[in-house]
Amino acid sequence: RHDVSVLNHTRVHVFLKDSVLKMRVQQTHRGGEGEWYDCFEMRDVVMPIKQGYFSISSATGDLVDNHDIIHFTVRSLEKVDDPIADYEHWMTAEKQQLQLKVEEHDLRPAEGLQRDYTRVLRAQAAAIKSLNADMDQLKQMLEFEMASVVAGLSVARKSIDQKDEDLREVNKKLKDSESMQDKLRESNLDVESLKKEVLQVKNSSGGWGWPF
Repeated sequence: RHDVSVLNHTRVHVFLKDSVLKMRVQQTHRGGEGEWYDCFEMRDVVMPIKQGYFSISSATGDLVDNHDIIHFTVRSLEKVDDPIADYEHWMTAEKQQLQLKVEEHDLRPAEGLQRDYTRVLRAQAAAIKSLNADMDQLKQMLEFEMASVVAGLSVARKSIDQKDEDLREVNKKLKDSESMQDKLRESNLDVESLKKEVLQVKNSSGGWGWPF
């Protein structure tokens, strides 16, 4: 698949019509769009509420990944017979609107002949103003995300340092335990040696016994 970005993203289309819930996805990339893939279709779906909230969550399993919601649109399907055809019609209109915004920055033939740049300059100035606002918002978002990353790294580092300290403590206890075992073995050897000496003295005492 293409790398996920603003230009390379996945579209998710979910709709509920006539008690049928359906979901399909489309992978896009710079300069093109992939085919739609049907994910699931559930029948006899009844929504018990007339007003509710939309919630979006994600899970990646063992690997870490980012999931950014670039755009989220909710549309009514009232008086719509075919949700998929309605979506295609809406998407075509959205692309046309976007194309019109781009064409606003170009000179029209009549304006070029008359060298009238007023409309184009105004459109470009508005676009630059909007772009600056978007850049400021993006800067704030990046600063917030960087702060979150720094805080997360700090917590992770403290956790690693604590675990490292715990491991050092465990190693120290293991060494102390090994040292104690060595001392116990030495003591056992000393006791055995004393027993042998006592036995030798008892055997060589000519019948006299030691009170042991």
